[in-house]
Amino acid sequence: MRIDDLVTPALLVDRGRLEENIRWMAAKARRCGVSLRPHAKTHKSPDIARIQIGAGAVGLTVSTVAEARVFSTVTDDLTLAVPLAPDKIPAVRELHGTSQLRVLVDHPATVGLLERVFDDPDSPLGVLLKIDCGYHRCGLAPRSNGAIGLASRLHSARGLRFEGVLTHGGHAYAARDMGEVLNAAHQEQESVHEFIMELERRHPEVPVNTVSIGSTPTMTLAESIGDWVTEIRPGNYVFYDYTQVGLGVCSLSQVAMSVVASVIGVYDGRVVVDAGATALSLDPGPRHVLPDCGYGVVVTDWEEGTVAPDTRVVALSQEHGKIAVGPDSPLRSARPGDRVRIVPNHSCLVANLFDQYSVVSGDEVVGMWRVYRGHMVRPH
Repeated sequence: MRIDDLVTPALLVDRGRLEENIRWMAAKARRCGVSLRPHAKTHKSPDIARIQIGAGAVGLTVSTVAEARVFSTVTDDLTLAVPLAPDKIPAVRELHGTSQLRVLVDHPATVGLLERVFDDPDSPLGVLLKIDCGYHRCGLAPRSNGAIGLASRLHSARGLRFEGVLTHGGHAYAARDMGEVLNAAHQEQESVHEFIMELERRHPEVPVNTVSIGSTPTMTLAESIGDWVTEIRPGNYVFYDYTQVGLGVCSLSQVAMSVVASVIGVYDGRVVVDAGATALSLDPGPRHVLPDCGYGVVVTDWEEGTVAPDTRVVALSQEHGKIAVGPDSPLRSARPGDRVRIVPNHSCLVANLFDQYSVVSGDEVVGMWRVYRGHMVRPH
């Protein structure tokens, strides 16, 4: 089967680029002396996870209990890297019996709930403390009484095991240039170092075995990683996307994901394709550095990474994508049924919109991989 035989919109993964991205990050982790625990929320694919484990990843990071269940078939070494909501605790207890699952907390109320459920000192639940490194989404300030006190409490809890700390330099995505990405990478590393030093000063009896950091921009561009860090957790790097290109993290020729769509309408100054928000997401992309990025970029030569000139994905409705075409756009001569290949702004969100990847090598479709994108539901 060839790409042109696929029913559109179809989600494509370039297998060669995917494997090269996986090898590159694994090699960087080894060179920097840290373990690699990639975030599987990006791809939601056991097939891709197995390639990551085969390249040297020690385990996986997940964002949902449903992902933990799926990826426990690939590895039993998992970190659920979202602060735990109480309604997930029964499922965590179930998974705890069959896998080495760590959970994330940043509030004493959650710790209290976990203490009531996990009280066996012979089989403690591993818990990581979330530190805020400047992203200001979740987590505690590194030197705060809240962070230090919660670490001490976790250390003394009967059925819990304090494993260490985790942070995420997500503010790198707001960077305007590579220098600001590197500043975010520095903050990411220094925040956990500050926590370790403060905890050692106030509670030297509390060990910190795991120090987990990492976003794709910071881990791709950081030249070195402090020796206090034990593992990194990039996720988007398997695919990259147009946001990473805009930030200067990668080139377009390194991006492994694209969406192929069909032209369904041709009008004066625009064409319409069958890839709307349900195929490309409504992520606005890196508009702070590329104001005209639109909702993804049309590529005319995949191998060379050539962007279609004078062509912009300007609007998405549910199943329609509107592409503005100027005088120099190659789509000025488009006809209904022509194919358009688009690199999305945010590959993680786009993966969550499809049921499968069409894995390609050149123009050939060499495999179909399922995307496990469902959420856990409580049975009736």
